Amino acid sequence: MLLSTFELLLKPQFPTDAPVSADVAKLSRTVIQGYFLTIANVNSFDVTVSIVFTLRFPNDTRPETPTSFKDIINAIDISGQNVFDSQLVPELGAENTKARLTFTIPSNATSLLVVQPDFINNPQLLRDANFETRGYVEIFLSALSNSNCATLLVTAQQRGTFFKTLDADALADIGLDQVAYDLPISNGGVFTLSNS
Repeated sequence: MLLSTFELLLKPQFPTDAPVSADVAKLSRTVIQGYFLTIANVNSFDVTVSIVFTLRFPNDTRPETPTSFKDIINAIDISGQNVFDSQLVPELGAENTKARLTFTIPSNATSLLVVQPDFINNPQLLRDANFETRGYVEIFLSALSNSNCATLLVTAQQRGTFFKTLDADALADIGLDQVAYDLPISNGGVFTLSNS
């Protein structure tokens, strides 16, 4: 079932080749933008969901641009700790445009899924600041789930962290700031999923 759109970024606010004056260029900062998906299991039983991301990677051949799901990191937080050991699993097919993540949400628990450019394992992404990809997200009740039908409450956000430079010693000179905005969710955010 269609859920929302998403956009992952690690780029300057103004393109490096934008025709802007030097004064305007001084306003530009780099943004790291991730996708945050909150899923509440409102049932009295555990629910296993599959989240499918569909995107097209850029045709840009520069080495710093994302080329596969290996350039994206995700974390799932259900119990107050981020778990990074799950990976987006690419689905078989042409063009490598879909990847699936399957996990279980305990009864009456709420999970948070975070997806962002993988600058943790590839810090060069921070220096290159040329990562941009977007697509859409679907949610399904997994065949591994304990029930053939489940109701979930879902919200999605884009969250971005801005910085001017990472080389500064003083926090004020780094120029940190954040922005978060809700994304439109199909079905008003209430999903009744079934395997039938």
